[in-house]
Amino acid sequence: MAPMNYLAHLLLSPPDAAFRVGNLLPDLVHLPEQEKFTGRYREGIEMHRRIDAFTDAHPVTRRSRERLWPTYRRFSGIIVDIVYDHCLIERWRAYHPCSLSDFLDEVRSGLPPLEADLPETTYRHIRSITQWAGDYATLEGVSDAMKRVGSRLRRPVDFSGLYPELERHRQGFLDDFDCFFPQLLAATGIDAQAVQSAS
Repeated sequence: MAPMNYLAHLLLSPPDAAFRVGNLLPDLVHLPEQEKFTGRYREGIEMHRRIDAFTDAHPVTRRSRERLWPTYRRFSGIIVDIVYDHCLIERWRAYHPCSLSDFLDEVRSGLPPLEADLPETTYRHIRSITQWAGDYATLEGVSDAMKRVGSRLRRPVDFSGLYPELERHRQGFLDDFDCFFPQLLAATGIDAQAVQSAS
């Protein structure tokens, strides 16, 4: 699977391990498998869909994608997903009281009781997300992630020229994120103060 905005989905979840996992599952398993999950998993899956629907249709995220046209138009959605996780890390203290590493440690600590509920590869992938999501702290990390995506495609795509484009639009992406993310919180019914005080 391609790397997506996993960090945002984790942050925009209550501190409940099954809900958090559910909020990742649509990017990790096919729809028929998703339908097998109930309870808090199901609530997380539904939250993921609301987040994605709002994000994909928003004019600000479209503006972010257009910054990468025409060279990366086909992949601009994936790139912006990852870039927004980079922006979230840049703004992390505005949205969560703990450090990013402590937050990811806490997410990871809640996973073992869920292992039996998940396909083995999915469980391993989710654990790995909590270990490398912090790599998006730099635009080099974003670029490297896309290079890995490109190398795994059926027809490989060269993303070696992406980093200069990301650097050129760094401030624009941050401005877009600062406009968009509070609106996403409101649209998903999440109180920013609640997110900030979550532990």
